[in-house]
Amino acid sequence: MPEGSDTLIIPTILTSGSLHFAEVSVDGQVQDVVDALLQVDGVKEDILGDLEESGWALQRVRLEPSGRPWEEDELMALGDGKCNFSGIALSRQFILC
Repeated sequence: MPEGSDTLIIPTILTSGSLHFAEVSVDGQVQDVVDALLQVDGVKEDILGDLEESGWALQRVRLEPSGRPWEEDELMALGDGKCNFSGIALSRQFILC
């Protein structure tokens, strides 16, 4: 992508493991990425399979060592891992949640 371009190409790995790219404006929000991906033929079906559509959200993914002991307050602090769309901006490097 040339320097000074007014769009970003956002690589996105779906829950199925397939890679898709969303093109959004440089001042785009995460919701714009979700909206762009849902317009790509087959993406919605790839994600949902035979499940019924009931809404969309992004979720943080964490990698923890196997067998790690958790304290109750640590688990509560993690919440459900969903990113709140409001105020989430894109950068040229990665999505900021």
